[in-house]
Amino acid sequence: MIDKKELKKFLIENETHTIENTEEKLLDFVKGTMLNRNDVIDQDDQSHHRQEERLRKQLDKQVHDHHHHLEEIEALNFNPSQVVEPGAVIKVNDNYMVIATADGNFTFEGKNFISISTKAPIYQCMMGKKKGDVCSFNNNDFKIEEIY
Repeated sequence: MIDKKELKKFLIENETHTIENTEEKLLDFVKGTMLNRNDVIDQDDQSHHRQEERLRKQLDKQVHDHHHHLEEIEALNFNPSQVVEPGAVIKVNDNYMVIATADGNFTFEGKNFISISTKAPIYQCMMGKKKGDVCSFNNNDFKIEEIY
């Protein structure tokens, strides 16, 4: 049996840790890229600054995305499920999935999981299915073995 309350806590802690690390990287990056207005600034400096600005925006977007993931996880109901729905944990073809956010692979209680969002095409195939149902996606059959 999978303790879904502990899983939600784990996902929240993991996302919070990712946010903290990404924010720290962003701050370090910004500190290291500040142009000193008292120095002579040539075209090369300006070109590097524009590249750095693009990278800063990418890091800033990552921070924003992870904050959004955290909000989505906190809002999910992790009560027991009878169908594939947001907050459900499912066992499909001997693999575990949690319907939450697109945060990739992780290990919980000794089991390997993949976290997928409701926007994932595979979720669209499985949405609303029950234990024992099968759906076909990319020429593969996916049998829903368990729903928690």
